[in-house]
Amino acid sequence: MDPLSVTASVFGLLAAAGKAHTLLETVASIRNAPTTVRDVQRETRHTEIALRSLHRFLQQNDPASERQGMIQVDELRVVLADAMLLFSSFESMLESLARLSQLRVSISWTKYGKQLDEYLGKLERYKSSLTFMLSILQWYVPTYL
Repeated sequence: MDPLSVTASVFGLLAAAGKAHTLLETVASIRNAPTTVRDVQRETRHTEIALRSLHRFLQQNDPASERQGMIQVDELRVVLADAMLLFSSFESMLESLARLSQLRVSISWTKYGKQLDEYLGKLERYKSSLTFMLSILQWYVPTYL
């Protein structure tokens, strides 16, 4: 596993998750915001926690360890690349939503609510993949005969 590129990707995702969380705070303060906004905000925070855990693990462990061999580099890169695409499009949508006036947002909640639901599902799947990989890395203990 190339720890430098993976660590850089994780660091970039942490920055993107932090920005998305800040934008979600702005959107959540809009009058009559749907509960989905808070759900997405919470899921973003949980994803950020999983990313921080992966970042700490990569910094503290030997990249040549047997546990890290359980996760293929390409698999981890796919998950990280998908996450970056998700956060990029999510950030664009949140920025456009945050720029709208209170009245226009209130009228558009059905449209944005559907998009937020879609992002919530994608974010949950991404976080599950990341958490699963992190669990393998942290808890796999080889058995010797």
